[in-house]
Amino acid sequence: MLFNSFDFAVFLAAVWPVYRLLQGKRLPRLLWILAISAFFYGCWKPWYLILIFASTAMQFFVGGRIHKAKTDKGRTQWLWAGIVGDLCMLGVFKYGNFVLDNVAALAALGGMQLQLPPVPAELPVGISFYTFQTLSYIIDIWRRRIQPEKSFLDFSVYVFFFPQLVAGPIVRAADFLPQLRQRPRLDPKSLGEGLFLILAGLTKKMVLADTLNAFVVTPFFAQPQGRSSLETVYTLWAANFQVYCDFSGYTDVATGAALLFGFTLPKNFDRPFWSQTPMEHWRRWHISLSTWLKDYLYIPLGGSRRGPWRTDFNLTMTFLLGGLWHGAGWSFVVWGLYNGVLLVIWRRWGPRDATTIFGRVWRTFLTFNVICLGLVFLHAHSFDEALASLMGLFRPFSAPLSAFHPGGLLAFVGAVALHWTPQGWKRTLQDSFSVAPPWAIAVVVVVAVGVLSMFSQLAAPFFYFQF
Repeated sequence: MLFNSFDFAVFLAAVWPVYRLLQGKRLPRLLWILAISAFFYGCWKPWYLILIFASTAMQFFVGGRIHKAKTDKGRTQWLWAGIVGDLCMLGVFKYGNFVLDNVAALAALGGMQLQLPPVPAELPVGISFYTFQTLSYIIDIWRRRIQPEKSFLDFSVYVFFFPQLVAGPIVRAADFLPQLRQRPRLDPKSLGEGLFLILAGLTKKMVLADTLNAFVVTPFFAQPQGRSSLETVYTLWAANFQVYCDFSGYTDVATGAALLFGFTLPKNFDRPFWSQTPMEHWRRWHISLSTWLKDYLYIPLGGSRRGPWRTDFNLTMTFLLGGLWHGAGWSFVVWGLYNGVLLVIWRRWGPRDATTIFGRVWRTFLTFNVICLGLVFLHAHSFDEALASLMGLFRPFSAPLSAFHPGGLLAFVGAVALHWTPQGWKRTLQDSFSVAPPWAIAVVVVVAVGVLSMFSQLAAPFFYFQF
């Protein structure tokens, strides 16, 4: 069930009134959230529920055992049991065929022909996100930052909560579980804010991201050979804004849906293309994943505490593993390695002038473009296709006007304008919408639905669902 589908609108309209009736009764309220979240997730494939339930039950049990262990050695053994258990499930379903294909390729280099049976299951939606979520839970217990959750129902709601289940934000137990113990705030203002975010997110996704995808990104990557440098640069810029509008749009819908049910999710984007360094970009982009990688990979590896060369290694390894998290393929490995090495190079030799307007503009422009180059490896369907796309940068700087679809150009300008709009404007508009009379809100919703329906024929899956 996609956020940008009519089914999701019907789903929200059907389940929210029941939740409103149950909001004052804790047990029925939590059971209802769990039931509708399981239904939401099971709409993709019912057997996915078996996998997520297994991960939930395992980490709930492991968290309790870590807390009860008498020795540090025992705590660590239970921690590794939980980590290995979750990573084995993720590894089999996400990386199984990738590993088998490469083993067969290595055997072929040695003159052996191996016929290895493929893993017979497709990638379960959201497995990367809820795996990281449950791993952070047991690691935080092991670090003695949180106490294990005593209620399996509460913990299950934390893992299953439908707005952020399939593509984040990645929520920490310390931030979410305490919200389950409070009566949800369902006043008109919070409901208006939630509805505003849902409409804003769907507009980003359906009007801007899907238009860019249909008229610019998909045509280019379907046939990257022979493109001019002008087409290539334009497409790389458009692709970066397409992913931003797509994923930040998803986050807005998820945050808005959570607000309708009285929950607050963490901020996941902070105008990343304002960044003056790649390091700043990753502090502003997919913040819940970036902070997860920092807290549970980069810092445990040693962070920046063991000298410059070890810091360079830690940065590279963190982004390499972050690339693998995104997908099972060499293009994802290269993307992670590219960004890790980019951070190392920029850290040592990047432009330092941030005191003048020209220096800040130059650093921002350069950061945006080097991030665009790396994104090619996520958009391309293969490593060879990514290289073919990048070769266009070295062809003559010309292109026929037919290469620039008017709809794509308008969406590109709209995405750029939206990103550079002052955040205070958005907040003012959201506040005004949330306190508007019901009839005015209804009019806006009807108009928005009409506009969005005009773009429904361009609908594409959310970009991060593939991860």
